[in-house]
Amino acid sequence: MTKLHALRAGRGPRLLLLHGIGASATAWDKQMARLAADFTCLAPDLPGYGDSPSPVGEGLTPILDAVVDLLDEEPSHVLGVSFGALLALALAHYHPRLVRSLVLADATLGRAYLADREREKWLQGRLGLSQSLQTISMQRAAEIAAPGASTQIVEEIARHMRRARPDGYMAVAKTIAATDARPWLASIQAPTLVLCGEDDQVTGAAVSQTLADSLSCASLHTIPNAGHAPHIEQPDEFARVVQEFLRGRERQSSW
Repeated sequence: MTKLHALRAGRGPRLLLLHGIGASATAWDKQMARLAADFTCLAPDLPGYGDSPSPVGEGLTPILDAVVDLLDEEPSHVLGVSFGALLALALAHYHPRLVRSLVLADATLGRAYLADREREKWLQGRLGLSQSLQTISMQRAAEIAAPGASTQIVEEIARHMRRARPDGYMAVAKTIAATDARPWLASIQAPTLVLCGEDDQVTGAAVSQTLADSLSCASLHTIPNAGHAPHIEQPDEFARVVQEFLRGRERQSSW
């Protein structure tokens, strides 16, 4: 099993932070700085990203198993962006006892429901990206961010993206292509906050609306002036909404 490298900061109830396909653990730096006063933040590099080893095996199971091993049986609040949100849903579906609550930002539900030709076309596009992330990271980051995002924000997204290695990126891409999380939603009972950047053109608002409509205990909040990386683009507003939600869950659990 892959032993994940993880960033840790803070004190209090544990908050697991799961990054997307074009990111890494360091993409959570701004959120860890804002949330660490109230929560023990744990942000892993997924297999093939940053300082974690390369993936062992294919598909969702080895990635999920590595995250479960990192949690070491301790239930946690779970926050995921993009693929990280899909991974958070998998954790809530297959290991519900480990999930105290969910925050799902700019989520993907997977692409297994697509026609074979469309799914293969998407995978070929990801293969090209995986081999050129180091050289086109600024271009790709500009596509992820909201229109008009500052050069500083684009550079930050690109910097985290460059910590993705081709083997990790493609392991995640193949997992997305082979996964359809929609059948899981009815079984997930964890209190959930769904977040979406108002200008997200990568996964889009429709997926977030599907989550809000399909999960039994979910609310939806839109982050203004943000694209597919609202945790980086609008860190104060993102942290404020997450903190408010998690504090509410903590109060309820103490009753």
